[in-house]
Amino acid sequence: MIDEAKKVADTVDVEKVKDLRGSGALLLDVREPNEWQEGHLEGAVAIPRGVLEMRISDEESDHQRPIVTYCASGGRAVLAAATLRQMGYIAAFASKAGFDDLQAAGLPCNKPA
Repeated sequence: MIDEAKKVADTVDVEKVKDLRGSGALLLDVREPNEWQEGHLEGAVAIPRGVLEMRISDEESDHQRPIVTYCASGGRAVLAAATLRQMGYIAAFASKAGFDDLQAAGLPCNKPA
């Protein structure tokens, strides 16, 4: 399933995530709520992969705006980006790096005290 999704969605490395973030892309955290509460990228929006199709239009109606999906390890992010592409979001990308790697690369994060 993930291999099929990779044929539809483009994956990007940490540097490209930083570039897209800097140019106003929507950062979309597709992890579960308990994972989000443990920490997430600053400015990200949380929509778990399982409810993406039902909730994305509430957060983003512009099908041209770049969207970068991320999760813990990359699998859900690829599935989410592929789904977004199929829904007409033409600039949806999946981060190859998971949350911990994105944080380690210096992307600003919100973590509980």
